[in-house]
Amino acid sequence: MKKTCVLAVLVLCACSTREDTAVNAVSMTPEDMLAKIRANAEVQNEVMFQTMPDDAILDLRDQARQAQADGDVETARRLLEQALAVEGKDPEAMQMLAELAILQKSWAAAERMALQSFASGPKLGGLCRRNWLTVHYAKLAQGQPMADHQLAKNLTECTIVPPARL
Repeated sequence: MKKTCVLAVLVLCACSTREDTAVNAVSMTPEDMLAKIRANAEVQNEVMFQTMPDDAILDLRDQARQAQADGDVETARRLLEQALAVEGKDPEAMQMLAELAILQKSWAAAERMALQSFASGPKLGGLCRRNWLTVHYAKLAQGQPMADHQLAKNLTECTIVPPARL
């Protein structure tokens, strides 16, 4: 069973696009970075565990997403900070703040918030991958890129797919 899980993860890694390759941070816009971060949030057939947050936090997050979509980053940031005032360790709100920091080129803040989100959030799933990709791009923009093998390891550890049925 354990060999099957390891094999499934290795197959998944072999078939996925490489996000562990170094990218020239100067050639990528913050919007490009954010698109890559969000594109890797979901993996087909992934096993996920997620707690259900308070309705007030869900509402604040939704409002923040809409504000960001409307181009109002400052309102989105304020709404996410309100969500954190309700639940100080909401990992999704922290990651969303980290992603806003990417858009604002606040690299150190993006890295710090993504690591805080990882520390308080699930160590599996899309949020975990978004955390590590945010850290990767923030470090890259600061001229301190994460080692390729470390990023690949972190992303692989975030992903658990069920064993293939025969």
